[in-house]
Amino acid sequence: MGYSPTRIALLLAIAPVVLGVMVLAQPSLLLPWLAVTLGLLLVLGVDALLLPKRGAVEVIRQMPADVGVGASFSMRLTVANDGSFGLRGRLYDIVPAELDGPREPLPFSIKADEQETWTLEYNALDRGEHQFGDVTVEAPGPLRLMRRILRVPAAGRIAAIPGVEILRSNELILKAARDADAGITRARGVGHGGEFEALAPYVPGDPPQSVDWNAYARTGTLAVRRYIPERRRHVMLACDAGRLMGTRVGGVRKVDLALAALARLAAAALQRGDLVGLIIFDGSVQTLIPPKAGSGQLTRIVRASVGVKPSHTETAFTNAFVRMNHALGRRSLVVLATDFDNEAQGWELQRSIAQISRKHVAIVAAMRDPVFHETIAAEINEVSDAYRQLAALTLLEERFNILAKIHATGVHTIDAEPAELTGPLLNLYGRVVTSGKL
Repeated sequence: MGYSPTRIALLLAIAPVVLGVMVLAQPSLLLPWLAVTLGLLLVLGVDALLLPKRGAVEVIRQMPADVGVGASFSMRLTVANDGSFGLRGRLYDIVPAELDGPREPLPFSIKADEQETWTLEYNALDRGEHQFGDVTVEAPGPLRLMRRILRVPAAGRIAAIPGVEILRSNELILKAARDADAGITRARGVGHGGEFEALAPYVPGDPPQSVDWNAYARTGTLAVRRYIPERRRHVMLACDAGRLMGTRVGGVRKVDLALAALARLAAAALQRGDLVGLIIFDGSVQTLIPPKAGSGQLTRIVRASVGVKPSHTETAFTNAFVRMNHALGRRSLVVLATDFDNEAQGWELQRSIAQISRKHVAIVAAMRDPVFHETIAAEINEVSDAYRQLAALTLLEERFNILAKIHATGVHTIDAEPAELTGPLLNLYGRVVTSGKL
């Protein structure tokens, strides 16, 4: 907090300086110089006395405690004048670099015992806890000759968390569960493992081993045993947070889009009675939550990503999968969200996931960058455009071959653009759990 003259005061100060120089040549101008100087000092002092006192300005910051990554939110800043005189000036706020939104000074003019409020829209670009500090208020006096710089308490914090919106909406949880059932029979099958549900009339195409011969002996009618898949399956969600997953798609990092999709899957699985865990890793394991059931587990899974910082290291699958195996006490469904951009990385992924699939059922969700199809769909106006399309087609072919090899080992695969991952992932989860493999 301090005092300083305004630009107007500095311009007015030129007059006594000029007169002071003239006094050296014309001593008779001494009295006018004294009058001008004393007059300027008097008005500066009066203006300084009318500046707002300590505690006369209050700033209130209001915003949500958390928000989804890539989601917009509103922040309200209120300036209250608790002094006896009108107050005008500008408010300066330092906005964290991870938030996209207005950063210009906010001008205000409010009467005594009144307040002014701004509603500002921001977008959370990156995951993590983002801190707002105190604000600076620049308030000139009524004569605009002096100003006071006030540091006013207004600290705040907002957490940007991928998929956090699902914690506030039962409807989103139920929608995730419905999406997991889309396109498949409602978690029932003939001749599959799981919990016995009921007998049903035999229809052509039902497996012969599903026929209940005891029922046929009693009734003389062929009937089959229908099952619902076993509840309380173990599901481990694995998210790659390495270098390639740190690239942005539509302004949001791939890893954050992956975590948001995995949060929907966690909600669907927990809603259906499964035990769900999470591992986030890059060159090392950043966080590991063993599978558990209950609504509290969804909160732990969603909020676990806040402390994971963006990394530029290469992904190390082996160490992460060893740690994950220790946390899984039984056969589980492992869902891996990752990506690769060359054959070497694809081979490493193929080798690592093959080890996992020996004990567990695995899903690999590969997040394809939209730039591939954008390049292929673009018009060719120059030779360089044709080369870019050829490069994109070559990389897509390599990608397809790697995923085909992974799929050939019995691993389920998805290749989708990051913003479109949630639907196919939920649908595939539903198909896998009804297959009886768990």
